[in-house]
Amino acid sequence: MPLWKNLYNTIWLAFFSCVLVPRWMGEIAGLAVHALLGLFLLVMTASNARRLAALPVPPRLKRISKVTMGFAVFQLAAGMALGGLRHLAPELPIVAPVIYGMHVVVALAILAQTSSVATAYDMWEEKEFQQ
Repeated sequence: MPLWKNLYNTIWLAFFSCVLVPRWMGEIAGLAVHALLGLFLLVMTASNARRLAALPVPPRLKRISKVTMGFAVFQLAAGMALGGLRHLAPELPIVAPVIYGMHVVVALAILAQTSSVATAYDMWEEKEFQQ
């Protein structure tokens, strides 16, 4: 698949990962689908970062794509922590809401960063910056 398509598909994957929460799909299926989409998002962001690193694109795109991959790794850890807390210590105060808040904020950051990289790459590929 061309890189520009992969970058734009990452935006959609990030979007659906954000909105497919258990309250809309049911607790069991929603968590499973959310986790699966999160894993796929990690794979896609890593692939995007690797492919961009090999191209002569502006360094900013390479940095943003690497940071986005790091955010996806954080999301995996935060999601696993939330799942563990939910099963092992559901009554633990403060910790779960803080991790959940960070999970939501980082999810929105991933959505913004993937959009930024896809648009900038598309503009670079079309040579819209050249005069």
